[in-house]
Amino acid sequence: MAYTSYQEIKLVYCYAREDKLLREELEKHLASLKHLYQLTNWYDREILPGQDWGQTIDTHLDTAHLILLLISPDFVASNYCNGKEMGRALERHRAFSCRVVPILLHPTNWEDAPFSHLQLLPTDARPITRWPDRDEAFQDVVAAINRIIEDLPIWPRTAAGWMHEGNLLREEKRYQEALEAYEQANSLDPNFAFAYNNKGNLLLDLERPQEALAAYEQAIRLDPNLASVYHNMGKSLRVLTRYQEALAAYEQAIHLNPNFAIAYYGKGVTLEALGEEQQAQQAHERARQLGYSHKQERRES
Repeated sequence: MAYTSYQEIKLVYCYAREDKLLREELEKHLASLKHLYQLTNWYDREILPGQDWGQTIDTHLDTAHLILLLISPDFVASNYCNGKEMGRALERHRAFSCRVVPILLHPTNWEDAPFSHLQLLPTDARPITRWPDRDEAFQDVVAAINRIIEDLPIWPRTAAGWMHEGNLLREEKRYQEALEAYEQANSLDPNFAFAYNNKGNLLLDLERPQEALAAYEQAIRLDPNLASVYHNMGKSLRVLTRYQEALAAYEQAIHLNPNFAIAYYGKGVTLEALGEEQQAQQAHERARQLGYSHKQERRES
């Protein structure tokens, strides 16, 4: 997903000034990424004489794509670093408008810090200064940042962009953030049927079938020709033990797509719940003929 080749990527360092030498060392190792991406970096030592330093820092934090928190006891002890800077960075991270990456420089008591829910670098949250080979530690960090840059959602904040980000977050099991992304998509485009469908899928993951059903119904109102949404509606109705309605949803999915193998499987499971064993076997057999596997059956169930 390299959405980054056409756009400058802005990186900002948040760090304590006592860690200046380690920040400079990290920047040298990150130089290799500047040859791969349009990567620019900024830190507070670049503030010019006469500039309002607080306003300047805020401006750079508000426009960064990637914010690196360089964690150390001095960082945690700094009211500004551990307060205003990090607070603004995490606020933007929660709003999906940037990625915040904490990097552990020195052994630090960080477990109760506001960023503790984020994955720390280097690998296994081993402080850089505790690696026998510090170059190896920095290269571990650079490799991880390279992967993050490749997945940065630099696309415009359109409804489709928000939906795509919701899909990525759902894959990462970051369910609340994914739900917020889908809701952002629908707030920008109330007629975006697929965003309602994907929101319904997420709500099923969260075991909230009634809310999932409402999302699927809205998707169908917007586009009544989406076979996949009828199939998903059938799943939610099955969980709610509303089997006759579930059967009707699966049959509509099959009507719209006669080769929809997974819908035949769902129909079969629903018929079993209704005690219609012979029809259930026929539906399962049709699903298998269309290539529906036992592995898929376990996932669907």
